[in-house]
Amino acid sequence: MKKNPVISISAGALHLDIAPGIGGSIARFYGKEKNQIIDWMRPASREGLAEGNPLMMASFPLVPFSGRVRDGRFVFAGRRISLPRNFGSSPHAIHGNAWQLPWRITGHDAASASIVLEHERGDWPFAYRAEQHFALTPSSLEVELLVSNTDTLAMPLGIGLHPYFPYTPGMTLHAEVAQMWEADDDMPVRLTRNQVVESLARELKMASVTLDNNFIGWKHVATLRWPETGRRLRMSAEPPLSYLVVYTPPSREFVCVEPVSNTVDWLNLGHLETAQIGGMVLSPGATITGRCRFEPDFGAT
Repeated sequence: MKKNPVISISAGALHLDIAPGIGGSIARFYGKEKNQIIDWMRPASREGLAEGNPLMMASFPLVPFSGRVRDGRFVFAGRRISLPRNFGSSPHAIHGNAWQLPWRITGHDAASASIVLEHERGDWPFAYRAEQHFALTPSSLEVELLVSNTDTLAMPLGIGLHPYFPYTPGMTLHAEVAQMWEADDDMPVRLTRNQVVESLARELKMASVTLDNNFIGWKHVATLRWPETGRRLRMSAEPPLSYLVVYTPPSREFVCVEPVSNTVDWLNLGHLETAQIGGMVLSPGATITGRCRFEPDFGAT
């Protein structure tokens, strides 16, 4: 048996490989058109699959928060909470813990699959159950992410998805957002409506910027275009996935456009308005659901 088995589903020309044991990740989302294979997300590397590294997958879930928590510390309901630093030498905690834990398969047929993570109190001191449901049609992939509070206490919660997209020099991103969090040392410092916000509304060329920023007031639709081929991908989400993260590393090996429900360090920004930081408090027994759809357009393939 493979160390990190992958399950596959398909519908029409679209195909999805899922790696439940590697943080509930998507390993590959691709299409077959006119004898070509087109990767709509950056495919997992062989090394990533062999090593079980979520950072080398095509996408992974963000639970119970997205982004960083400063120094891995926050106060909730009068309780001081410390989280493990889980990202190399970074002093901060990042992206919750679901991406670093194995999920198990609960359903699988030709065009859909479901996986689940049952988390007991531990490094994240609240119990929760997370589910992902993947559904393919010939024209789209829908990912549904549900999180239930299985603890006896209310818990803070943020959710999201972390897809990686293949980069090309002509690649563009269109998204309507209200403001951008400018950052210093990976942490948000001020909200602004700047040139990046304006350019996103017109269509921002990814080669022209280096970003690792949160955007608020997202209109729930983002369109990635690859002019070299005429292809495009429409990503749409539903609340509470009302915030957007755009990451364009200097290496330009990929671009991340992440639908999320909270901004970086929201757990330490409770003095600000909810619309500025997102996040929520989930009561015992309550469930929150986020849905995101990816719709490829093969263009001039």
